[in-house]
Amino acid sequence: MAKGADPLRVVAGLALVAPRIKVMYLPTPKAACTTIKSMLATAEGSHHPEMAERLAVMHVSRAQTIHHPKVHGLAHLTDLTQSEQHEVLSSPDWLRVASIRDPISRAYSAWENRIFLRAHRRSTTLAELAHDVLTDGRVDLAASFAHFAKVLGDNADPFMADHHFQPQALLVRPDLVNYSLLVRVDQPGEIDSLAQVLSERSGKQIRATRLNEGLGIKVERVCDIHTANRLMATYQIDYETFGFARRAWSPVVEPMLLGDMETRLVMQYRHLFNRAVSVSRESQRRVGARYGFGQMRRGLWRFVRRENSPYDPREVQP
Repeated sequence: MAKGADPLRVVAGLALVAPRIKVMYLPTPKAACTTIKSMLATAEGSHHPEMAERLAVMHVSRAQTIHHPKVHGLAHLTDLTQSEQHEVLSSPDWLRVASIRDPISRAYSAWENRIFLRAHRRSTTLAELAHDVLTDGRVDLAASFAHFAKVLGDNADPFMADHHFQPQALLVRPDLVNYSLLVRVDQPGEIDSLAQVLSERSGKQIRATRLNEGLGIKVERVCDIHTANRLMATYQIDYETFGFARRAWSPVVEPMLLGDMETRLVMQYRHLFNRAVSVSRESQRRVGARYGFGQMRRGLWRFVRRENSPYDPREVQP
């Protein structure tokens, strides 16, 4: 958060509102925000999935287009008058929702998405800081994640410009907003409970669809106690604010080396993403690069599904 910024104004700028069903939602990246935005827009009746084809943003998947205002159709709290904002933030008729997640699981998901997979054009500088760790030319995922945790702990400022890496307490701001519901998305049944609430308020059948775009790697496979301690120190405010349990972690984890083929596939995937961004700037109506990007992602998924793999493709990374 920028120095001198009004915290309440910052919250208002991020919060989404569904006036018909009287729900305010403050998104937390890497805490099921794609799923919750989709559910909320469907419940409100503001979802316009057909706009995804018109936008044709080639460097994101179709599911991720829900983050575009023309697709989700929800208003921002700042779009309302001051009196309407006051009602949203104080009236018992309004449901005020935010989502939170175990800090280490969230940090791993953010690293995998923003740094390892380079899933955003603005993550180049962060990827250079938290670069791959190679052994004999092969990417070691466990060592790379450990390096990220160290760089983040030593110099967090560059990462904090990206909401994916900011502490959840500074995004959700429970000191400023009287939430009706804080959804622990990593707890069984929590997302489904929110879907039920939205169903009751909207009169529609709302279901929680897991929009998992990760590789399905369990964080326990790449995170040892030393890495966990660094991340717990970085996100100390989240543990204090939300009472997250400090989990037990293995003293060491085995190296997790990609094979030569998988390493080349990752490099090609990153190159294709950068190319897709360039092409999308030239013409948002072309679909070839988006198709190729999807093919690379599916190739990685096929790799993680292989027999006896240490990966678990069922693992949800909201």
